[in-house]
Amino acid sequence: MASLIAVDNGTSAPGQNSAEFGVTISMADQNGPFDYHLTRKLVKLCVENEIIHQRDVFRHYRSDVASAIEAGHDVRTALICFGIDASHGWERIHIHALRSLAELITVYLLSDVAFARDSQEIGTLKDFTRQPTEEADQELTSDVEIDEE
Repeated sequence: MASLIAVDNGTSAPGQNSAEFGVTISMADQNGPFDYHLTRKLVKLCVENEIIHQRDVFRHYRSDVASAIEAGHDVRTALICFGIDASHGWERIHIHALRSLAELITVYLLSDVAFARDSQEIGTLKDFTRQPTEEADQELTSDVEIDEE
């Protein structure tokens, strides 16, 4: 894995540049700036594909990619967000932000790798961890009553 892009909400608030329309590309969070090349690529993809976007910095927020960096993974990181009003409660999200986010993710996945070396495997999957799985022991019933008023 060469790149890790987190997807999260970008709360619209005083002092923030997030918006309810378009996708927000974060330049940094409280741990510092995201990968210069990856964030520039995301902005360029928005421009080339006419995806409404804005940039923001989240000084009081720690994104999920911080854990990967702190664990020592050598990976390019970025954060893209959908604009939201009032997180962790009555969240209000405009469909335009979700669509813009989906469009950016799609064009990113279809784009070429920025650096040729990032497409080369640096190890095998032989020692990659696997989660043991087994069938769940459960009884499914249909005794649920549905109130159809």
